[in-house]
Amino acid sequence: MSAATRAPIDNSGRLQFADDLFSRRHRGLGSPIANQWIWRMGSPYDAERLRYIAAGLAEGGLSRRLHRAKFPGARDLWTNADNEPALVLYEEILPAGEISDWLQERHSDHLDPHVGLTYRLTAINLDDGTSVVSLQLAHAVGDGGSVLDAVGRASRGEPLRLPAAPAKGWQRLRAEAADSRAQWRAVREWTKARRSAKKDGTAALATKAPRVYPEAAPHPAPESWRMPRLITEFDTETMMKVAAEHGGSTNAWFINVVADLLVSIDHVPVDRGDVPVSLPMSDFQPGDVRSNSTRVAMVEVPRDVLERRDLAAIKQLSKAAYIRLGQAGPGLVPVPLAMMQMLPDAVLDKLPQPPAAACMASNLPQLPGDYRYAMGDDVRLVAGLAGYQNATAQDAYDVGGGIIAWLIQSGPRTTLNLVAAEPDRVPDAEHLQKLVVEELGSWGLNVDVW
Repeated sequence: MSAATRAPIDNSGRLQFADDLFSRRHRGLGSPIANQWIWRMGSPYDAERLRYIAAGLAEGGLSRRLHRAKFPGARDLWTNADNEPALVLYEEILPAGEISDWLQERHSDHLDPHVGLTYRLTAINLDDGTSVVSLQLAHAVGDGGSVLDAVGRASRGEPLRLPAAPAKGWQRLRAEAADSRAQWRAVREWTKARRSAKKDGTAALATKAPRVYPEAAPHPAPESWRMPRLITEFDTETMMKVAAEHGGSTNAWFINVVADLLVSIDHVPVDRGDVPVSLPMSDFQPGDVRSNSTRVAMVEVPRDVLERRDLAAIKQLSKAAYIRLGQAGPGLVPVPLAMMQMLPDAVLDKLPQPPAAACMASNLPQLPGDYRYAMGDDVRLVAGLAGYQNATAQDAYDVGGGIIAWLIQSGPRTTLNLVAAEPDRVPDAEHLQKLVVEELGSWGLNVDVW
């Protein structure tokens, strides 16, 4: 999105809509969502370096505490938590073959933004002489843009400070009353924009009929199901060569891969039409104190384009999707987000959960150096996973399933990272691994699985 079309940054420290949605999950409205960033090191971890990074994170923007607003309609507020660094350095040696299980255990560790427990930095050495570092982060306090900024700042010793803690008494109530009035103004502005969008027909164009997906055989033991996760790695140069040979970019290749996976697991409309893929795009700006600034474009890939592996066509489709996102006005949103944010938990809990994207596909083609090397100079590659903490099969059913995918380039090696919220179509990690290895192999990639 060009700078000319960007909305002004809200640096008040008040929760944005996505912050609010994610933070409510920590109050029982669904399973909490956490991101996990992973550094695979070529040698044992550097304890002093990790202590330095942890201290920087504790002083910065990821270490936040949520303050509940008391005035009706006002948004909750973020401030720096200023807690002790959340760092655990494991002394035992982990067999390299158990790294995936260890990472899943770390992703399940408890987080609570309401008391300022928003991240955990952990590290363990492996029996092959290497190590792994995990940064687990509540999605409520950080998306891709904000975590890249926060880790980079911790590396440089430049922590981001949020607005001061809320004042007490009448001063706090006046501030919250002002924010409540601003929220109501946003609702009125949405009403006008929605009326205009309906009048010129753009609202109808943005509204799609609900998709009906194929039925799948129920999971035989839903109570024992746990959300499958997978990290694969392969040669970056080979991936780029494959993408170019098919007429597109690595982003177009990534879209084709995840769309193929949706088809493979039968998570496509019953009419076998276009395959929807959601493309997160960061709106993070320098000095931004927002936790979540990501916007999401939607590309729908025709089945014949997938079958031809026409990456040039996919590149054009994704470019058009980004342009539509940049031009989208508030009237295209079917409900006023400010109004939804005003609803108390008890009311929102009675509403049906909005369906998750069929696939959320995040592409990080070039990591900043102060992020990539934050945990040590001998980092071999970076991986990342996002998903619901300790989610049950019912949690996955409630959001309509789908997959979450990250493509992260770390110089000569790239990771494709996936989480599948599909109890019936992807019953376990072995099934997911088989699908992904076959898909990547069909493009001529030699794959290593963590």
